[in-house]
Parts: sequence; C-alpha cells; structure tokens
Amino acid sequence: MKTSNLCMILFTALAIAACSKDNEFPEESSEGPNTGAPDAYTSIAITIPHTTMTKAASSRATDPGTINENKVKTLHVFIYDVESPHTPTVAEFTVADGSLASKSPNSSTWVTNKPIKTKKADKYIFAAVNLNTDMVNYITTNGLGAFNYNEFAQETSKLADLTNGFVMFNADYPESTPAANLYDNESLAQANHLSIPVSRVVAKAAVFKANDFVVNGGGTMTDIKFGWRNLNKKFYFIQDKREEFIKDYNWDSFSASDFESGSDAINTYIPTDELTSFSYAPENAFQYSLGLSKVDEATFISVSGAFTPNKVISTSNSTPSKLEDFTIINNPNNPDKTFYVVRTADGIANYFVDGNVAEKYAELCANNTPGMPSYSGTYTLEDNTFTNGICYFHIFVNGNATSPQAPYNVYRNQYFKVNIHSIQAPGNPSDNFDTGETIKSDTWISTDIEINPWEVYEEDYDL
Repeated sequence: MKTSNLCMILFTALAIAACSKDNEFPEESSEGPNTGAPDAYTSIAITIPHTTMTKAASSRATDPGTINENKVKTLHVFIYDVESPHTPTVAEFTVADGSLASKSPNSSTWVTNKPIKTKKADKYIFAAVNLNTDMVNYITTNGLGAFNYNEFAQETSKLADLTNGFVMFNADYPESTPAANLYDNESLAQANHLSIPVSRVVAKAAVFKANDFVVNGGGTMTDIKFGWRNLNKKFYFIQDKREEFIKDYNWDSFSASDFESGSDAINTYIPTDELTSFSYAPENAFQYSLGLSKVDEATFISVSGAFTPNKVISTSNSTPSKLEDFTIINNPNNPDKTFYVVRTADGIANYFVDGNVAEKYAELCANNTPGMPSYSGTYTLEDNTFTNGICYFHIFVNGNATSPQAPYNVYRNQYFKVNIHSIQAPGNPSDNFDTGETIKSDTWISTDIEINPWEVYEEDYDL
C-alpha cells in the first residue's frame, strides 16, 4: 500500500511539473476557490510618466523626459485573486508583436490590443513595464508576495536601461478591482481598457554651471563632472505610502552592504545646453534624524573637478625653519597637475607642488614657529594630496522635504536639476571624505536645486 501511494504522488508531481513547463505563465491555478467561476476579461491602458498632449497652466516645473526614458517595449500584467491563495493570471504584451501600442502619436498612454482572460472574481491588478527576465522570474515565483513590500536587488543600469527601456510599476498600490468591473466577453473588455498609471523606479539628476558660476580659492577648475553616489542596491516594486512617510526596506536601519558606490562622471552642463546624459539612482527613503543620520545612509550627488592653483608656496632652502624661508610663486603647472594643501587655522588653504615642502611647512606651523600660521593636529600628506588636481564636493538633495517625504531622501521619478553658483576650492581630495560623518550642509559648494517630477497628469477640457 505504501509503494502504491508513493507511485501516485510521484505521478502527480511529474504531471504538475510538465504542465508548468508547457505553460510558463499559468492563467489559473486549479487550487483556487474561484476555479469554477465564469470566465471574465479585461484590457489594460497604462499611463507612463510623460508630459501629456494638452497641459494645463501650472507653476510646477516639469520635465517631459527623453526618448529613452519614455520608451515602452513590454508590458507584463499580473492579476491576483483578492481571496487567498491569490491565484495568478499573468499576461505579457510587446510592441514588437503588435499586442501593445501607443494610443496616439506622442501619447503617454499605451493600450493592449487583446484582452486578458481570467476568472470572475475580485482582483489585484499590477502593471509592469520593461521588466527584465530576473524580475519576471521573481514575480512569477513569489506571486502576490512580490508586490507586498519585499525588497528586490537590481543594478541601476538595468532599472534605467537606455536600450530596453526604464522599469516602471504601478504609481500606487492598487485598490482591488471588483469582479463586476471585469467583462463577460472579449469585445467589451477591449473597448473599455482599465487605466493604470505607472512610475519609473529611479530618480535622475543633472548638474549645471549657472550663468554666475565662479570658482573661489585662487585658481581655475576644469573637467567638472557629476554623478549619484551611495546607491541603494534594493527597492520595492511599489512605493510604500502606507504610513506618514514614504519608506523603503532600510527606513530605520542600514548597513554598508545595502549600498554600492556609484561611478557616473558626467560633464556638467551650461544653461543653454541640450542635455544628453543624466545620472540615475534607485529610490532611497530612510528615517532622517537631525545631527544623527549618517552620510553613509544617504544617496547624494558627487561633483568633481580638476583644480589648478594660481600660486603655490615654494622654498629654495632644503631645511626651512622660518616664514621667510618660503616664497609664493606662480604655479609651475606640473604635467599631472598634482598639488598638496596645508589648511591652517586662519582658514587659508596653502598650496604646494612639492610634497616635502608641504610637510615641512605644516610641521613648522604645528610647532608654533614664530611668524608661521597656526596648525592643529597631525598633518598627513596622503590625506592632503590632490592627485591630478582632482577635488570632490557632495550635494545632499531634498533637505527641506516634508511629509510624506523625509529630508535628504531620494524618491522615484524625481528629477533633481542642480545649478552650481560657486565652488570654494580646493574641496576634498577623496570622494569618500565624509564617510561616517553626520549629514550637514556643504559649505564648499553653493547650489540651488529644482526638484521636478517627470510626470504631468494635468489637462484642459471643454465638455
């Protein structure tokens, strides 16, 4: 008898595995309580975050997005019974096969050209645009749970794919769709699309040199570049708006393993430029506490530039011992532009092109040599070496955010347009200069930041 039962179990398991292989996305599970319900149909229209054809007058700055940011190639629709065990129906539509198309030229609305067959029951309906294989596999494996605020790891380059399109999910967690809102025949469903707004899961940034841009500090700066740093490795498919503040998985705790450094180095723009590149970052929502929250948990913009001091301190004395042994000369402009800095207590950054001279100068200052400016602490040449003249500044965005957003958080589908008015050279010689420190306003760079949404849903009608 035991052998017979075992054979039956193996036979059933093999049969289920075979069915799963033949039908990768099963329309309905035979286990669900609604299996005996009549068939029902729905069609989907997604609205991507893209400027609409007719925009109402508004003081709110917006950005229509680039061609790549507005690219739609695929749509996956995941439908789950509200009733446990949340039986799935999964459908895929593509522009390539004609099953997904723009409603009209330049429209932000895309419609499916064939209805989805499911069962007549209350449903949760999710729309996902431009998913990659890893995401599809994760969702089909985990079902409704994939959308219930479980973090998913994905590289930013895959979320903001300039070739295959930006990943987008429902702009909000969907209310349940009543069974009565599903249609009994395909033609009715096709004539009445269910509209679902979707949102990109990344933020973007562009940095401009303002018309009044100036470099302070006695020198010139070239090759000014920008890019997001300290990027969240994981994110929620649907933004978590259930409480007072928008949250993600590391809202109240974080570790270094939650983040990757980020490496974008995009040339800054001037106001009249046509923008060709942006830096993208996943959403990062953490619980900010004034004076306590660390730089390590924030996502911020790094600005770098190659600085060349106009004047440097030099000496012809191999063993200088007093202020008069040093002279200020024109920078001989070493080929690699490397220079060294001694920041004295009077707030002055003293420049050198010879590291040995810099060390001797700092030593005399620290020893309170008569006539020398004051220096406190131990001078370390390595920490004050600006290799190839490269210096760094950090910009923390969203500092004045209010509920449901939190200060210094970065949210999906936000566009941070940063205008730099001044830079106080030389800044810092390492891009990790504030690791472990608390978040504070940067005194080395003066900016103003426009925070623009990508989406506009405002339209004018005469009815």
